[in-house]
Amino acid sequence: MVNSRKKTTFAPVITKTKNNMKRIFILMAVLACITLSATAQSLGVYINDNNGKYTNIRNAPNGKVVFKLKLPNANGTMFAVDRVVNGWWHIDGTEYSNGDEEGEFTGSSTGYWIHNSVIAIGTRNYGGQKLSLRSKPSSKASVVFSFKDERNLIPLDIKGEWVKVKTSDGKHTGWIEREWLCGNSLTNCC
Repeated sequence: MVNSRKKTTFAPVITKTKNNMKRIFILMAVLACITLSATAQSLGVYINDNNGKYTNIRNAPNGKVVFKLKLPNANGTMFAVDRVVNGWWHIDGTEYSNGDEEGEFTGSSTGYWIHNSVIAIGTRNYGGQKLSLRSKPSSKASVVFSFKDERNLIPLDIKGEWVKVKTSDGKHTGWIEREWLCGNSLTNCC
């Protein structure tokens, strides 16, 4: 008896799956490095810049531009920040990732800074939970604004487990618990 079945090859599917798995592994490794190198006060953020050709990284608050990320490809680029001075966030470490590309900021021996107007952080209310911005960093403080939809927020300050944010439309400012925030622009932070 002769086997008349055609031989099936899975090579293209396996290759595509291996490439996707490799990208996922690299992204997870970069995010793990950012998380492990981050201090207790650091916060994962991503670029959300719709102005100009580049997002500038500076060597000090409002200092010299030492690194440029080309727009619009830079949008979604993730990294960690750890402290803020007059609207300028200090970048914690030198690593960044946008899912397709990982890299390091270069060109400064004094650190790297980015303005809060070009970064964002997402909310983690994926199930439609009601989140509230509060007047102070406390669950007992008065609520200044509530919402149920997922949002991009602009980080303004950090104090322990609380982050002061502004809504992207600029209408509302308040404090939110950092557990409800996600610095990953590519997927959710479940």
